[in-house]
Amino acid sequence: FAAEAAYADSIFRSALRDGRGCIDALRRSLRYAPSYAPAILALGSAEYQLGHRAKGRRLLFSLLDLPADTKDLFEIIDKAGDFLIQSRRYSEGLAFYRRAAAQYPKVAVFDQGVGCCAGHEGFHEEAIRASRAALAIEPDNQRFVNDLGWSLCEAGRLDEAFTVLKKAVSMGKKDSLAAENLKVCSS
Repeated sequence: FAAEAAYADSIFRSALRDGRGCIDALRRSLRYAPSYAPAILALGSAEYQLGHRAKGRRLLFSLLDLPADTKDLFEIIDKAGDFLIQSRRYSEGLAFYRRAAAQYPKVAVFDQGVGCCAGHEGFHEEAIRASRAALAIEPDNQRFVNDLGWSLCEAGRLDEAFTVLKKAVSMGKKDSLAAENLKVCSS
């Protein structure tokens, strides 16, 4: 309970814009429970933002060492990967998602993360393979169809990309990203 209380205190301190107090509360949470995934995610992200890349990386990657039955583990792992993507740390995100996808081959968002990071790193064929792997797990996921179409477009496989992106648009008529991707691919 002490770890959860310290984590809650970190959220409160963050809302008050007390950065130092927030970090201290997160560290306290991890002293009480070193494997408390929400605090690992929050402190790892904070360490990156503070410029402590090695500490942040070590914390975020440690999420992959937690037992598979850890509460909300897959969601927290994906949030850590999303943080790396949003921070434009694609190389680290690729290593992170590759490991996550290898450990948990039935979690489609991990393949999606591999595809995103691989594409940003210029590994277009890997991005295509990862997008296909995500779709094999969740064949009706419109976002994954869009991701595959974009990966194909980036790889210069325009005919195939156009077909896939058309499907993505038809699956999600209100998805402006799929429509924009189709427009870019068509021009």
